[in-house]
Amino acid sequence: MRGRLTVGTMLAALLTNLALAGCGTALPAEVDTELTDDWVKVADVKGWVPEAGVCLGAAPKDTGRYTDSVVDCAKTHHAEVVHVGEFPGLTAAPGPKDTAAAFAECDKQSATYLGRPWGEARLELTLAVPTPSAWDGGARWFRCDVTEVSSVFDEMNWVKREGSLKGAVPAALVVGCTHTQDKGATIVKMPEVPCTKAHNSEFVGFYRASMTTAYPKSERQWNVIHDKCQELAAKFIGVSTGSANRIGVISSPHNAEAWASGDRVVRCSVWFYDGKTMKKSAKATKGKGVPGW
Repeated sequence: MRGRLTVGTMLAALLTNLALAGCGTALPAEVDTELTDDWVKVADVKGWVPEAGVCLGAAPKDTGRYTDSVVDCAKTHHAEVVHVGEFPGLTAAPGPKDTAAAFAECDKQSATYLGRPWGEARLELTLAVPTPSAWDGGARWFRCDVTEVSSVFDEMNWVKREGSLKGAVPAALVVGCTHTQDKGATIVKMPEVPCTKAHNSEFVGFYRASMTTAYPKSERQWNVIHDKCQELAAKFIGVSTGSANRIGVISSPHNAEAWASGDRVVRCSVWFYDGKTMKKSAKATKGKGVPGW
C-alpha cells in the first residue's frame, strides 16, 4: 500500500543593489568631466554577500535584501543561515538545474553545520538567491536558510525559536513516529506521536529526486517516487531492498511549483495500513514485530 502527501513550498529569495548616478554642468577645464570612464561597470560589481552562522528576524520570503534583519540567535528569530555558496560561471540567472545543484550543496553543508541532515527534523531548508537587479550587478551567491516548522506532514507553519541550531538540533525536533489518517490512497493527517504509543507510520528518511523525474501525478509517476521511499524504508528497518515491495510507504514531495524550480525533496515514511499498529520504532528491527512482515 502506498500513500501520497503533498506539503509545503520552498521559496527562492534575495538581494538588491544600490544604483549609482552622476551629473555635471559647466565645470572648469581642469576638471575631469569623464567621470564614468574610471568607474567599474555595474555588471562587474559583486556588492553585498550574506554571512553564514547568523539568524534572521523575519519569516522566509521570496525576496530579500542586505537590509534583512539579522538578530542574535539567542533571541527570537525565524531562520538561521547555515551556508552561503556561489553559482560558478553563470551569466544568466540560475535555472532549475542550477537551483537543484545549490540545494544539493545546501543539504551537504547544512548537515555539517547542524550535526545531522536537516530533513530528519521539523525543519525546512529554503534557498535564497539574488534578485534580478543584484544578479545584473554581479551577485552570484546563494544562501541556505533553515527554519523550524510546526509539522513536516500536516499544515506547515513557520515557528519562531530561540537559540542556534548549530551542532545541536534538539531531540524534540527530530521526526519519528506518526499516526496516519487516510482516505484511500490520500493521506488526510499525520500527527507525530511517541513511538511507545500505538502508531501506524514512521519517518524513515528523505531524498532529492533527479531532474529527469516528473512531478508525480499519474500512478506510474507516483510509483517512481514510492520505489525510492521503499528503498529507504528497507534500509531503515534493516531488511534487503529486494523485499522492499512488501513495505507500505507514504511519499511526501513538495508542491509542483517547488518541483519545477528545482526543489525536489521527498520525505518518506513506512506505513502499516489496514488498521495495523506497533508500539516501538521499526528502525533496525529487521522486520521483527513490524506489522505485515
